[in-house]
Amino acid sequence: MRRLPLLAGMLLATTCTPALAAPCDGVAALALPPDVRIMKATPIDPASDFAPPGVKDAKPLATSFCRIEGVIEKEIGFELWLPEKAAWTGRFLTGGVGGQAGNFNYSELTRGVVRGFASASTDTGHKASDRHWLLGDPQRSANYAERSNHLLAQRAKAIVTAFYGRPIRTSLFVGCSGGGRQALTEAQRFPEDYDGIMAGAPGPKTPEMSARRMWEMGQHSASAAIMSDAIWTRIAKGAVAACDGKDGVADGVIDHPTACSFKVADLSCRKVSGEACLTDAQVAVGTRIYAPLHDENGRRIDDGLLPGVRISPQLLPEPFTPGPPYLAVALFGDGVHRDPDWNPATFRIADDLPAIDRVMNLHADNPDIRPFLQRGGKLLIYQGWADPLVAAQPTIAYHEAVQAKLGKVAKDSVRLFMVPGMEHCVGGDTTDRFGGAGGDGVSTDPDHDMLSALTTWVEGAPAPERFEAARLQDGRVTRTRPLCAWPRVAHYNGTGDTDAAARFTCEVPSK
Repeated sequence: MRRLPLLAGMLLATTCTPALAAPCDGVAALALPPDVRIMKATPIDPASDFAPPGVKDAKPLATSFCRIEGVIEKEIGFELWLPEKAAWTGRFLTGGVGGQAGNFNYSELTRGVVRGFASASTDTGHKASDRHWLLGDPQRSANYAERSNHLLAQRAKAIVTAFYGRPIRTSLFVGCSGGGRQALTEAQRFPEDYDGIMAGAPGPKTPEMSARRMWEMGQHSASAAIMSDAIWTRIAKGAVAACDGKDGVADGVIDHPTACSFKVADLSCRKVSGEACLTDAQVAVGTRIYAPLHDENGRRIDDGLLPGVRISPQLLPEPFTPGPPYLAVALFGDGVHRDPDWNPATFRIADDLPAIDRVMNLHADNPDIRPFLQRGGKLLIYQGWADPLVAAQPTIAYHEAVQAKLGKVAKDSVRLFMVPGMEHCVGGDTTDRFGGAGGDGVSTDPDHDMLSALTTWVEGAPAPERFEAARLQDGRVTRTRPLCAWPRVAHYNGTGDTDAAARFTCEVPSK
Protein backbone atom coordinates (compact mmCIF):
# COMPACT_ATOMS: atom_id res chain seq x y z
CA MET A 1 0.00 0.00 0.00
CA ARG A 2 1.21 3.51 -0.76
CA ARG A 3 0.16 7.11 -1.06
CA LEU A 4 -0.53 8.96 -4.31
CA PRO A 5 2.51 9.73 -6.48
CA LEU A 6 3.50 13.36 -6.80
CA LEU A 7 1.96 13.81 -10.27
CA ALA A 8 -1.40 12.43 -9.23
CA GLY A 9 -1.35 14.59 -6.11
CA MET A 10 -0.66 17.66 -8.24
CA LEU A 11 -3.52 16.76 -10.56
CA LEU A 12 -5.85 16.31 -7.63
CA ALA A 13 -4.80 19.65 -6.27
CA THR A 14 -5.71 21.32 -9.55
CA THR A 15 -8.99 19.52 -10.17
CA CYS A 16 -10.44 19.41 -6.65
CA THR A 17 -10.87 23.14 -6.18
CA PRO A 18 -12.16 24.24 -2.77
CA ALA A 19 -15.56 25.23 -4.15
CA LEU A 20 -16.25 21.75 -5.56
CA ALA A 21 -14.05 19.58 -3.36
CA ALA A 22 -16.67 17.75 -1.31
CA PRO A 23 -17.21 14.64 -3.50
CA CYS A 24 -13.45 14.02 -3.80
CA ASP A 25 -12.50 14.84 -0.20
CA GLY A 26 -10.13 12.16 1.06
CA VAL A 27 -9.10 10.75 -2.32
CA ALA A 28 -5.67 12.39 -2.25
CA ALA A 29 -4.89 10.76 1.09
CA LEU A 30 -5.93 7.23 0.13
CA ALA A 31 -3.41 4.43 0.48
CA LEU A 32 -3.53 2.76 -2.93
CA PRO A 33 -2.61 -0.70 -4.17
CA PRO A 34 1.02 -0.52 -5.38
CA ASP A 35 0.17 -0.97 -9.07
CA VAL A 36 -2.53 1.72 -9.17
CA ARG A 37 -2.08 5.33 -10.26
CA ILE A 38 -4.84 7.90 -10.00
CA MET A 39 -4.27 10.37 -12.81
CA LYS A 40 -7.18 12.64 -12.12
CA ALA A 41 -10.02 13.02 -9.63
CA THR A 42 -12.73 15.45 -10.64
CA PRO A 43 -15.63 16.49 -8.42
CA ILE A 44 -18.94 16.43 -10.28
CA ASP A 45 -22.15 18.02 -9.10
CA PRO A 46 -25.28 19.28 -10.86
CA ALA A 47 -23.66 22.67 -11.34
CA SER A 48 -20.82 21.04 -13.29
CA ASP A 49 -23.11 20.48 -16.29
CA PHE A 50 -21.30 17.14 -16.76
CA ALA A 51 -22.81 14.76 -19.33
CA PRO A 52 -21.37 11.24 -19.68
CA PRO A 53 -19.12 11.01 -22.76
CA GLY A 54 -19.98 8.56 -25.51
CA VAL A 55 -23.59 8.07 -24.36
CA LYS A 56 -26.27 8.79 -26.94
CA ASP A 57 -28.55 11.69 -25.98
CA ALA A 58 -26.76 12.02 -22.63
CA LYS A 59 -27.97 14.79 -20.37
CA PRO A 60 -26.07 16.46 -17.52
CA LEU A 61 -26.22 14.37 -14.38
CA ALA A 62 -28.19 15.71 -11.47
CA THR A 63 -26.05 13.96 -8.88
CA SER A 64 -22.77 14.56 -7.06
CA PHE A 65 -19.83 12.19 -7.25
CA CYS A 66 -16.07 11.95 -7.61
CA ARG A 67 -14.90 10.90 -11.06
CA ILE A 68 -11.58 9.06 -10.74
CA GLU A 69 -9.51 8.34 -13.85
CA GLY A 70 -6.63 5.95 -13.29
CA VAL A 71 -4.30 3.24 -14.52
CA ILE A 72 -3.60 -0.26 -13.22
CA GLU A 73 -0.14 -1.66 -13.95
CA LYS A 74 1.33 -0.26 -17.16
CA GLU A 75 -1.73 0.61 -19.27
CA ILE A 76 -4.99 -0.82 -17.97
CA GLY A 77 -7.11 2.31 -17.88
CA PHE A 78 -10.08 2.53 -15.56
CA GLU A 79 -12.70 4.94 -14.32
CA LEU A 80 -14.24 4.77 -10.86
CA TRP A 81 -17.19 6.98 -9.99
CA LEU A 82 -17.79 7.42 -6.25
CA PRO A 83 -21.08 8.86 -4.96
CA GLU A 84 -20.98 11.25 -2.06
CA LYS A 85 -20.42 9.33 1.14
CA ALA A 86 -23.91 10.01 2.46
CA ALA A 87 -25.43 8.71 -0.81
CA TRP A 88 -23.43 5.46 -1.11
CA THR A 89 -25.64 2.38 -0.75
CA GLY A 90 -22.77 0.01 0.02
CA ARG A 91 -22.99 -1.41 -3.49
CA PHE A 92 -20.40 -1.70 -6.27
CA LEU A 93 -21.10 -2.05 -10.01
CA THR A 94 -18.74 -2.79 -12.90
CA GLY A 95 -19.81 -2.34 -16.52
CA GLY A 96 -18.14 -4.56 -19.13
CA VAL A 97 -17.25 -3.32 -22.62
CA GLY A 98 -17.87 -4.93 -26.00
CA GLY A 99 -16.10 -5.59 -29.28
CA GLN A 100 -12.40 -4.78 -29.17
CA ALA A 101 -12.96 -2.75 -25.96
CA GLY A 102 -10.54 0.17 -25.68
CA ASN A 103 -13.15 2.42 -24.07
CA PHE A 104 -15.20 2.70 -20.89
CA ASN A 105 -18.80 1.74 -20.25
CA TYR A 106 -20.15 5.18 -19.42
CA SER A 107 -23.73 3.93 -19.56
CA GLU A 108 -23.18 1.63 -16.58
CA LEU A 109 -20.95 4.13 -14.79
CA THR A 110 -23.81 6.62 -15.02
CA ARG A 111 -26.50 4.13 -14.17
CA GLY A 112 -24.62 2.95 -11.12
CA VAL A 113 -23.69 6.30 -9.64
CA VAL A 114 -27.23 7.65 -10.07
CA ARG A 115 -28.45 4.68 -8.02
CA GLY A 116 -25.87 5.25 -5.31
CA PHE A 117 -23.46 2.54 -6.45
CA ALA A 118 -19.70 3.01 -6.61
CA SER A 119 -19.22 2.26 -10.32
CA ALA A 120 -16.23 1.17 -12.38
CA SER A 121 -15.16 0.24 -15.91
CA THR A 122 -11.90 -0.63 -17.66
CA ASP A 123 -10.70 -0.20 -21.25
CA THR A 124 -8.99 -3.63 -20.85
CA GLY A 125 -5.53 -2.20 -21.41
CA HIS A 126 -5.58 -0.39 -24.75
CA LYS A 127 -7.35 2.42 -26.58
CA ALA A 128 -9.98 2.01 -29.28
CA SER A 129 -8.09 4.42 -31.52
CA ASP A 130 -5.16 1.98 -31.69
CA ARG A 131 -6.08 -0.08 -34.74
CA HIS A 132 -3.33 -2.65 -34.16
CA TRP A 133 -3.43 -2.86 -30.38
CA LEU A 134 -2.88 -6.63 -30.48
CA LEU A 135 0.53 -6.09 -32.06
CA GLY A 136 1.66 -4.11 -29.02
CA ASP A 137 2.60 -5.41 -25.57
CA PRO A 138 2.10 -9.23 -25.49
CA GLN A 139 0.33 -8.82 -22.15
CA ARG A 140 -2.52 -7.07 -23.93
CA SER A 141 -4.11 -10.31 -25.11
CA ALA A 142 -4.43 -11.65 -21.56
CA ASN A 143 -5.54 -8.25 -20.30
CA TYR A 144 -8.27 -8.18 -22.93
CA ALA A 145 -9.38 -11.77 -22.36
CA GLU A 146 -9.55 -11.79 -18.57
CA ARG A 147 -6.91 -9.98 -16.48
CA SER A 148 -8.09 -6.40 -16.72
CA ASN A 149 -11.57 -6.95 -15.31
CA HIS A 150 -10.23 -9.21 -12.56
CA LEU A 151 -7.62 -6.64 -11.57
CA LEU A 152 -10.23 -3.90 -11.72
CA ALA A 153 -12.49 -5.83 -9.34
CA GLN A 154 -9.69 -6.26 -6.82
CA ARG A 155 -8.20 -2.77 -7.05
CA ALA A 156 -11.41 -0.78 -7.36
CA LYS A 157 -13.03 -2.57 -4.46
CA ALA A 158 -9.99 -1.83 -2.31
CA ILE A 159 -10.23 1.87 -3.19
CA VAL A 160 -13.98 1.94 -2.54
CA THR A 161 -13.59 0.29 0.86
CA ALA A 162 -10.82 2.69 1.85
CA PHE A 163 -12.70 5.77 0.61
CA TYR A 164 -15.93 5.02 2.46
CA GLY A 165 -14.35 3.40 5.50
CA ARG A 166 -16.68 0.43 5.42
CA PRO A 167 -16.95 -2.80 3.42
CA ILE A 168 -18.91 -3.30 0.22
CA ARG A 169 -22.04 -5.32 0.83
CA THR A 170 -22.99 -6.16 -2.78
CA SER A 171 -20.74 -6.34 -5.87
CA LEU A 172 -22.27 -6.68 -9.34
CA PHE A 173 -20.95 -7.03 -12.90
CA VAL A 174 -23.09 -6.15 -15.91
CA GLY A 175 -22.22 -6.49 -19.60
CA CYS A 176 -23.55 -7.38 -23.03
CA SER A 177 -21.81 -8.77 -26.13
CA GLY A 178 -18.08 -8.67 -25.34
CA GLY A 179 -19.12 -7.38 -21.94
CA GLY A 180 -21.35 -10.45 -21.61
CA ARG A 181 -18.38 -12.69 -22.36
CA GLN A 182 -16.42 -10.80 -19.71
CA ALA A 183 -19.32 -11.40 -17.32
CA LEU A 184 -19.27 -15.18 -17.84
CA THR A 185 -15.47 -15.17 -17.61
CA GLU A 186 -15.70 -13.53 -14.20
CA ALA A 187 -18.12 -16.20 -12.95
CA GLN A 188 -16.02 -19.04 -14.37
CA ARG A 189 -12.47 -17.93 -13.53
CA PHE A 190 -12.75 -15.41 -10.70
CA PRO A 191 -15.67 -16.57 -8.55
CA GLU A 192 -14.88 -14.26 -5.62
CA ASP A 193 -14.90 -10.99 -7.60
CA TYR A 194 -18.68 -10.45 -7.73
CA ASP A 195 -21.84 -11.49 -5.92
CA GLY A 196 -24.14 -11.04 -8.89
CA ILE A 197 -23.41 -11.15 -12.61
CA MET A 198 -25.58 -10.17 -15.58
CA ALA A 199 -24.42 -11.51 -18.96
CA GLY A 200 -26.24 -10.32 -22.07
CA ALA A 201 -25.60 -11.95 -25.48
CA PRO A 202 -22.43 -13.44 -23.96
CA GLY A 203 -21.10 -15.48 -26.88
CA PRO A 204 -19.79 -18.41 -24.80
CA LYS A 205 -17.91 -19.60 -27.88
CA THR A 206 -16.44 -16.31 -29.07
CA PRO A 207 -13.71 -17.88 -31.25
CA GLU A 208 -16.26 -19.90 -33.23
CA MET A 209 -18.50 -16.85 -33.44
CA SER A 210 -15.59 -14.81 -34.82
CA ALA A 211 -14.81 -17.51 -37.36
CA ARG A 212 -18.40 -17.36 -38.61
CA ARG A 213 -18.12 -13.58 -38.85
CA MET A 214 -15.01 -13.86 -41.04
CA TRP A 215 -16.54 -16.61 -43.18
CA GLU A 216 -19.79 -14.69 -43.64
CA MET A 217 -17.97 -11.57 -44.80
CA GLY A 218 -16.19 -13.64 -47.43
CA GLN A 219 -19.51 -15.08 -48.58
CA HIS A 220 -21.08 -11.63 -48.75
CA SER A 221 -18.18 -10.33 -50.83
CA ALA A 222 -18.56 -13.20 -53.29
CA SER A 223 -22.34 -12.82 -53.62
CA ALA A 224 -22.76 -9.04 -53.40
CA ALA A 225 -24.01 -8.78 -56.99
CA ILE A 226 -27.12 -10.87 -56.27
CA MET A 227 -27.64 -10.49 -52.48
CA SER A 228 -28.59 -6.92 -51.65
CA ASP A 229 -29.52 -5.69 -48.22
CA ALA A 230 -33.14 -5.78 -49.35
CA ILE A 231 -32.88 -9.49 -50.19
CA TRP A 232 -31.66 -10.34 -46.68
CA THR A 233 -34.50 -8.28 -45.23
CA ARG A 234 -36.92 -10.20 -47.46
CA ILE A 235 -35.63 -13.51 -46.10
CA ALA A 236 -35.94 -12.41 -42.47
CA LYS A 237 -39.45 -11.10 -43.03
CA GLY A 238 -40.38 -14.30 -44.83
CA ALA A 239 -39.47 -16.29 -41.72
CA VAL A 240 -41.51 -13.96 -39.51
CA ALA A 241 -44.51 -14.25 -41.80
CA ALA A 242 -44.27 -18.05 -41.72
CA CYS A 243 -43.76 -18.48 -37.98
CA ASP A 244 -45.37 -15.49 -36.28
CA GLY A 245 -48.53 -16.36 -34.38
CA LYS A 246 -47.29 -19.57 -32.75
CA ASP A 247 -47.52 -17.78 -29.39
CA GLY A 248 -51.19 -17.09 -30.03
CA VAL A 249 -50.91 -13.63 -31.55
CA ALA A 250 -49.53 -12.23 -34.82
CA ASP A 251 -47.33 -9.33 -33.75
CA GLY A 252 -44.39 -9.38 -36.16
CA VAL A 253 -42.13 -11.34 -33.78
CA ILE A 254 -41.14 -15.00 -33.68
CA ASP A 255 -41.37 -15.91 -30.02
CA HIS A 256 -39.77 -19.36 -30.26
CA PRO A 257 -37.59 -19.60 -33.40
CA THR A 258 -36.31 -23.12 -32.70
CA ALA A 259 -39.89 -24.31 -33.30
CA CYS A 260 -40.01 -22.51 -36.66
CA SER A 261 -39.66 -24.75 -39.72
CA PHE A 262 -39.13 -21.96 -42.27
CA LYS A 263 -36.50 -22.55 -44.97
CA VAL A 264 -35.00 -19.99 -47.34
CA ALA A 265 -36.14 -22.24 -50.18
CA ASP A 266 -39.74 -21.51 -49.18
CA LEU A 267 -39.30 -18.15 -50.94
CA SER A 268 -38.05 -19.71 -54.18
CA CYS A 269 -39.62 -18.50 -57.40
CA ARG A 270 -40.32 -22.19 -57.99
CA LYS A 271 -42.80 -21.99 -55.08
CA VAL A 272 -44.04 -18.41 -54.96
CA SER A 273 -44.63 -15.81 -57.63
CA GLY A 274 -44.08 -12.08 -57.85
CA GLU A 275 -41.25 -9.75 -56.96
CA ALA A 276 -40.89 -11.22 -53.47
CA CYS A 277 -39.52 -14.53 -54.70
CA LEU A 278 -35.85 -15.56 -54.75
CA THR A 279 -33.88 -16.95 -57.67
CA ASP A 280 -32.18 -20.32 -57.36
CA ALA A 281 -28.83 -18.56 -56.89
CA GLN A 282 -30.22 -16.37 -54.11
CA VAL A 283 -31.79 -19.37 -52.39
CA ALA A 284 -28.44 -21.17 -52.50
CA VAL A 285 -26.56 -18.27 -50.89
CA GLY A 286 -29.22 -17.68 -48.26
CA THR A 287 -29.41 -21.36 -47.39
CA ARG A 288 -25.62 -21.54 -47.08
CA ILE A 289 -25.39 -18.56 -44.73
CA TYR A 290 -28.16 -19.72 -42.39
CA ALA A 291 -26.93 -23.31 -42.27
CA PRO A 292 -24.54 -24.69 -39.65
CA LEU A 293 -20.96 -23.68 -40.38
CA HIS A 294 -18.36 -26.33 -41.23
CA ASP A 295 -14.65 -25.88 -41.74
CA GLU A 296 -12.81 -26.87 -44.93
CA ASN A 297 -12.38 -30.40 -43.59
CA GLY A 298 -16.07 -30.86 -42.84
CA ARG A 299 -15.89 -30.33 -39.06
CA ARG A 300 -19.02 -28.67 -37.70
CA ILE A 301 -18.37 -25.32 -36.03
CA ASP A 302 -21.82 -24.08 -34.98
CA ASP A 303 -25.57 -24.62 -35.33
CA GLY A 304 -26.22 -21.91 -37.90
CA LEU A 305 -28.57 -18.94 -37.68
CA LEU A 306 -32.20 -19.06 -36.63
CA PRO A 307 -35.21 -18.11 -38.75
CA GLY A 308 -36.02 -14.43 -38.42
CA VAL A 309 -32.42 -13.31 -37.87
CA ARG A 310 -31.84 -10.32 -40.11
CA ILE A 311 -28.40 -10.64 -41.73
CA SER A 312 -26.32 -7.54 -42.50
CA PRO A 313 -24.19 -8.21 -45.60
CA GLN A 314 -20.88 -6.74 -44.41
CA LEU A 315 -18.15 -7.18 -47.04
CA LEU A 316 -14.44 -7.83 -46.71
CA PRO A 317 -12.33 -6.24 -45.49
CA GLU A 318 -14.29 -5.33 -42.40
CA PRO A 319 -13.64 -1.63 -41.88
CA PHE A 320 -11.83 -0.34 -38.83
CA THR A 321 -13.92 2.09 -36.83
CA PRO A 322 -12.68 3.22 -33.42
CA GLY A 323 -14.98 1.77 -30.80
CA PRO A 324 -16.39 -1.58 -29.76
CA PRO A 325 -18.15 -3.07 -32.82
CA TYR A 326 -15.28 -4.72 -34.68
CA LEU A 327 -13.28 -7.74 -33.56
CA ALA A 328 -12.89 -10.61 -36.04
CA VAL A 329 -10.27 -9.10 -38.37
CA ALA A 330 -8.19 -7.92 -35.42
CA LEU A 331 -8.27 -11.36 -33.83
CA PHE A 332 -7.16 -13.23 -36.93
CA GLY A 333 -5.02 -10.62 -38.66
CA ASP A 334 -3.11 -9.11 -35.75
CA GLY A 335 -3.67 -11.80 -33.13
CA VAL A 336 -3.13 -14.99 -35.12
CA HIS A 337 -1.05 -13.90 -38.12
CA ARG A 338 0.75 -10.95 -36.46
CA ASP A 339 0.41 -9.07 -39.71
CA PRO A 340 -1.08 -5.54 -39.88
CA ASP A 341 -1.47 -5.99 -43.65
CA TRP A 342 -3.08 -9.44 -43.47
CA ASN A 343 -5.50 -10.14 -46.31
CA PRO A 344 -8.83 -11.30 -44.76
CA ALA A 345 -9.66 -13.10 -48.01
CA THR A 346 -7.02 -15.70 -47.09
CA PHE A 347 -8.92 -16.68 -43.93
CA ARG A 348 -9.21 -20.45 -43.54
CA ILE A 349 -11.38 -21.81 -40.73
CA ALA A 350 -9.50 -25.09 -40.26
CA ASP A 351 -6.18 -23.32 -39.78
CA ASP A 352 -7.10 -19.99 -38.23
CA LEU A 353 -9.79 -20.93 -35.73
CA PRO A 354 -7.64 -23.29 -33.61
CA ALA A 355 -4.88 -20.68 -33.61
CA ILE A 356 -6.98 -18.20 -31.61
CA ASP A 357 -6.55 -20.32 -28.50
CA ARG A 358 -2.80 -19.86 -28.75
CA VAL A 359 -3.29 -16.09 -28.68
CA MET A 360 -5.79 -15.73 -25.83
CA ASN A 361 -8.53 -17.68 -24.09
CA LEU A 362 -11.79 -16.19 -25.35
CA HIS A 363 -13.91 -19.21 -24.48
CA ALA A 364 -16.48 -18.55 -21.77
CA ASP A 365 -18.21 -21.92 -21.97
CA ASN A 366 -17.08 -23.73 -18.80
CA PRO A 367 -20.30 -24.82 -17.07
CA ASP A 368 -18.60 -25.60 -13.76
CA ILE A 369 -19.30 -22.36 -11.91
CA ARG A 370 -19.86 -24.18 -8.62
CA PRO A 371 -17.34 -22.00 -6.67
CA PHE A 372 -19.21 -18.85 -7.73
CA LEU A 373 -22.63 -20.28 -6.88
CA GLN A 374 -21.60 -21.93 -3.62
CA ARG A 375 -20.50 -18.61 -2.18
CA GLY A 376 -23.96 -17.24 -2.95
CA GLY A 377 -23.34 -15.87 -6.44
CA LYS A 378 -26.27 -15.27 -8.79
CA LEU A 379 -26.02 -15.40 -12.59
CA LEU A 380 -28.63 -13.73 -14.81
CA ILE A 381 -28.24 -14.30 -18.56
CA TYR A 382 -30.30 -12.81 -21.38
CA GLN A 383 -30.17 -13.18 -25.15
CA GLY A 384 -32.03 -11.82 -28.15
CA TRP A 385 -33.52 -14.50 -30.36
CA ALA A 386 -32.90 -12.40 -33.49
CA ASP A 387 -29.27 -11.52 -32.75
CA PRO A 388 -27.23 -11.75 -36.01
CA LEU A 389 -23.84 -11.36 -34.31
CA VAL A 390 -24.11 -13.56 -31.23
CA ALA A 391 -26.29 -16.53 -32.09
CA ALA A 392 -28.86 -17.63 -29.52
CA GLN A 393 -28.16 -21.36 -29.59
CA PRO A 394 -24.76 -21.31 -27.79
CA THR A 395 -26.23 -19.17 -25.02
CA ILE A 396 -29.08 -21.63 -24.48
CA ALA A 397 -26.66 -24.55 -24.69
CA TYR A 398 -24.43 -22.98 -22.04
CA HIS A 399 -27.36 -22.46 -19.68
CA GLU A 400 -28.46 -26.04 -20.16
CA ALA A 401 -24.90 -27.30 -19.60
CA VAL A 402 -24.71 -25.41 -16.29
CA GLN A 403 -28.04 -26.88 -15.19
CA ALA A 404 -26.96 -30.40 -16.15
CA LYS A 405 -23.58 -30.03 -14.44
CA LEU A 406 -24.66 -28.43 -11.18
CA GLY A 407 -28.25 -29.47 -10.60
CA LYS A 408 -30.09 -27.80 -7.72
CA VAL A 409 -27.49 -25.12 -6.99
CA ALA A 410 -27.82 -23.92 -10.60
CA LYS A 411 -31.62 -24.21 -10.54
CA ASP A 412 -31.69 -21.87 -7.56
CA SER A 413 -29.02 -19.41 -8.70
CA VAL A 414 -28.95 -19.19 -12.52
CA ARG A 415 -31.62 -17.72 -14.80
CA LEU A 416 -31.81 -17.27 -18.58
CA PHE A 417 -34.26 -14.92 -20.30
CA MET A 418 -34.73 -15.11 -24.07
CA VAL A 419 -35.97 -11.92 -25.75
CA PRO A 420 -38.15 -12.52 -28.84
CA GLY A 421 -37.30 -10.35 -31.83
CA MET A 422 -34.38 -8.58 -30.14
CA GLU A 423 -31.21 -8.10 -32.14
CA HIS A 424 -27.73 -7.54 -30.71
CA CYS A 425 -28.18 -6.45 -27.07
CA VAL A 426 -30.90 -4.03 -28.14
CA GLY A 427 -32.96 -3.23 -31.21
CA GLY A 428 -35.53 -4.84 -33.45
CA ASP A 429 -39.23 -4.09 -33.62
CA THR A 430 -39.80 -5.62 -30.23
CA THR A 431 -39.86 -5.13 -26.48
CA ASP A 432 -36.16 -4.51 -25.87
CA ARG A 433 -36.45 -2.23 -22.80
CA PHE A 434 -36.10 -4.29 -19.62
CA GLY A 435 -33.16 -2.90 -17.68
CA GLY A 436 -30.45 -5.13 -19.10
CA ALA A 437 -26.92 -3.87 -19.71
CA GLY A 438 -26.80 -0.26 -20.84
CA GLY A 439 -30.08 1.16 -19.67
CA ASP A 440 -32.91 1.15 -17.15
CA GLY A 441 -36.28 -0.42 -17.71
CA VAL A 442 -39.32 1.85 -18.01
CA SER A 443 -39.41 1.51 -14.24
CA THR A 444 -36.51 0.57 -11.98
CA ASP A 445 -38.54 -1.81 -9.85
CA PRO A 446 -37.41 -5.47 -10.01
CA ASP A 447 -40.36 -6.50 -12.20
CA HIS A 448 -39.24 -4.16 -15.00
CA ASP A 449 -35.49 -3.78 -14.49
CA MET A 450 -32.94 -6.60 -14.57
CA LEU A 451 -30.29 -4.66 -12.64
CA SER A 452 -32.74 -4.05 -9.80
CA ALA A 453 -33.83 -7.68 -9.87
CA LEU A 454 -30.23 -8.92 -9.78
CA THR A 455 -29.49 -6.61 -6.85
CA THR A 456 -32.44 -7.74 -4.78
CA TRP A 457 -31.87 -11.40 -5.72
CA VAL A 458 -28.30 -11.25 -4.44
CA GLU A 459 -29.53 -9.51 -1.29
CA GLY A 460 -32.10 -12.19 -0.47
CA ALA A 461 -35.17 -11.77 -2.68
CA PRO A 462 -36.57 -14.73 -4.66
CA ALA A 463 -35.07 -15.49 -8.05
CA PRO A 464 -36.65 -13.52 -10.91
CA GLU A 465 -39.08 -15.57 -12.99
CA ARG A 466 -40.65 -12.93 -15.23
CA PHE A 467 -39.92 -9.39 -16.39
CA GLU A 468 -42.23 -6.95 -18.09
CA ALA A 469 -40.34 -5.67 -21.14
CA ALA A 470 -41.45 -2.64 -23.11
CA ARG A 471 -41.21 -1.30 -26.62
CA LEU A 472 -40.62 2.44 -26.79
CA GLN A 473 -41.41 4.55 -29.83
CA ASP A 474 -40.79 8.30 -29.67
CA GLY A 475 -40.42 7.97 -25.92
CA ARG A 476 -43.81 6.29 -25.51
CA VAL A 477 -44.52 2.70 -24.47
CA THR A 478 -46.42 1.06 -27.32
CA ARG A 479 -46.20 -2.57 -26.27
CA THR A 480 -45.33 -4.65 -23.24
CA ARG A 481 -44.50 -8.36 -23.13
CA PRO A 482 -43.36 -10.73 -20.43
CA LEU A 483 -39.84 -12.16 -20.59
CA CYS A 484 -40.03 -15.62 -19.06
CA ALA A 485 -37.35 -17.62 -17.29
CA TRP A 486 -36.21 -20.27 -19.76
CA PRO A 487 -37.48 -22.76 -20.85
CA ARG A 488 -40.85 -21.02 -20.52
CA VAL A 489 -42.03 -18.61 -23.21
CA ALA A 490 -44.81 -16.03 -23.30
CA HIS A 491 -48.15 -17.20 -24.69
CA TYR A 492 -51.21 -15.05 -25.35
CA ASN A 493 -54.22 -16.09 -23.28
CA GLY A 494 -56.65 -15.34 -26.11
CA THR A 495 -58.48 -12.30 -24.75
CA GLY A 496 -57.86 -8.59 -24.46
CA ASP A 497 -55.15 -6.25 -25.65
CA THR A 498 -52.43 -8.14 -27.53
CA ASP A 499 -49.96 -5.36 -26.71
CA ALA A 500 -50.35 -5.79 -22.95
CA ALA A 501 -48.06 -8.09 -20.97
CA ALA A 502 -50.89 -8.90 -18.57
CA ARG A 503 -52.60 -10.86 -21.35
CA PHE A 504 -49.70 -13.31 -21.62
CA THR A 505 -48.67 -16.23 -19.45
CA CYS A 506 -45.31 -17.97 -19.19
CA GLU A 507 -45.58 -21.56 -20.39
CA VAL A 508 -43.27 -24.37 -21.41
CA PRO A 509 -43.95 -24.75 -25.15
CA SER A 510 -45.20 -28.02 -26.52
CA LYS A 511 -42.74 -29.96 -28.65
